[in-house]
Amino acid sequence: MGRTQHIARATLLLSALAAPSCATGPDPAADPKRAAPLSEALSQASREVPRPPGALVVRLAFGAGADLDLYVTDAQRETVYFANSPSRSGGRLDRDRTCADAAPRVETVVFEYPASGRYRIGVDYPKSCDGRGDPAAYALLVEREGAKEVREGSAAPGRFAPVVLELDLP
Repeated sequence: MGRTQHIARATLLLSALAAPSCATGPDPAADPKRAAPLSEALSQASREVPRPPGALVVRLAFGAGADLDLYVTDAQRETVYFANSPSRSGGRLDRDRTCADAAPRVETVVFEYPASGRYRIGVDYPKSCDGRGDPAAYALLVEREGAKEVREGSAAPGRFAPVVLELDLP
């Protein structure tokens, strides 16, 4: 898929922000064997690069069965994702992790100096890596000023959940 097709797909997906969030399936926290490696990957990734004290860091960890994509919409309603990085507000995706990368995979979006306002975090499941198309467990970590929040969920194949978490920054 070329850049123009990615941008067109993302535009369609992001238009869903006005709609209610998609249901993303059962909570993988119910199965600790699936969620634990993802949480460990998030913990390891959060120790890798120090950030300025007020930075907003959002990490998405997922396993080998799926190619998930992290979307973070900032207070000015611009979305950082694989085809829009960096954003005008300074948000940056570290790298789009794909089926070719070792699992567990972690995608990270960083706003070193985030603006005040509402941020929306979304997860897309465009492609299965193993051909099975099963729901994919993920773990999401949001870090800001020393506080950390972890959410675990499950993405449905072919589904974009535009809002799995919202937060308001002062």
